[in-house]
Amino acid sequence: MDFFIEGLEVYGHHGVLQEDRVLGQRLLSDVRLSMKDCQGAETDRVEDTIDYTEILDVITEVTTVESYSLLERLAQVVAETILKKFSLLDEVWVQVSKPHPPVACALMSVSAAAELKRSDLEG
Repeated sequence: MDFFIEGLEVYGHHGVLQEDRVLGQRLLSDVRLSMKDCQGAETDRVEDTIDYTEILDVITEVTTVESYSLLERLAQVVAETILKKFSLLDEVWVQVSKPHPPVACALMSVSAAAELKRSDLEG
């Protein structure tokens, strides 16, 4: 079973440029969570699945507490933190996007994505 979170907007201080780290900017996160066996699909109880509000809290905390130069690192840390905290999950995919980055051309966004399996943490 896969679960999706799309377009979570959080203000963070990430980037190579000093201005990015001092002033900050909006960052968008998209997440895919995978679990082989979701008991909640049968029981209709939140206790038997992943509460997406707890995932939102993890993404928000990681994005706002630390500061990273690269979106790649931010996506990796978010993915690792989610997998470590939620033992029911087998895989997680996280994409972090910076909308309208300060470059000399028209650009909708730049993004980085990380995909981790539970076995990646155990190795």
